Amino acid sequence: MVTKNGRKVEALSKEMLKRYSFSMDQKPLADRAALITGASRGIGKGVALNFAAAGADVLLSARSMADLEETAAEARKHGVRAETVYMDSYDLDSVNAAVDAVTERFGKIDVLVNNAGGSRNIDGGWLGFRESTPRIVRELFELNVFSPYFAAQRAAEAMIEQGHGGSIINVTSSLADYPSARIQPYSVAKLAIQEAARLWAVELGPFKIRVNSIGPGPVESAQIEKLRVNRPNYDAETVAATPLGRLGQPSDIGAAAVFLASDAAEWISGTSILVAGGRRG
Repeated sequence: MVTKNGRKVEALSKEMLKRYSFSMDQKPLADRAALITGASRGIGKGVALNFAAAGADVLLSARSMADLEETAAEARKHGVRAETVYMDSYDLDSVNAAVDAVTERFGKIDVLVNNAGGSRNIDGGWLGFRESTPRIVRELFELNVFSPYFAAQRAAEAMIEQGHGGSIINVTSSLADYPSARIQPYSVAKLAIQEAARLWAVELGPFKIRVNSIGPGPVESAQIEKLRVNRPNYDAETVAATPLGRLGQPSDIGAAAVFLASDAAEWISGTSILVAGGRRG
């Protein structure tokens, strides 16, 4: 044993060390049911496949059902249940129905990953403050704040009713912490939902529901593909500005999400993890 400030502190037992060890081979999310929104491609797909590899049954939602079914088929290769449900983030009835579908199909909900969002499909979504219009700001907030806010609310009520806690994870952006001179309304929306998660963590903590956020840096996705069209040197410039020397992969975000959903993170709530290769913004 060790002593600190005159008090004896018992060393962790082998049982506790095993409990807090983190290995995909040990299936850290076995017997858990998760909803992952925006799971048809990119980061959402990476999270879905990492969750499946970690042993979770997953319900995947998006608007693109063909791509979503492909993700589900890949997830099933890990021996878990993987099903799909249509969800339109601009339609709260659709959002609520997707959350409800987890307990209807799997009997419970242990994890919600609020990944659906972005700005790729919003005309002008990457404009600066002075160029933004009411339409752009409204659409970005409906997609990146309104939808995940009420998905989390619905999931939290289900978790409270179940009585055994759970985990809510918001996928935000490194731009929430290190905003660009441009991309203003998108950065504000992501910061809003990141800060909301901190508040939810306080209210939901007594119910053993943990709430955290992940802030991805530049990760291979359809949004990055769109940037490459107008910026031929995008990859070289981005890699040069990234200390770890590469673009992120969806699996990088997926691994962080698995950790936050697992018992290894059971005393982590109300925080945001920046997964950006050392970048600042």
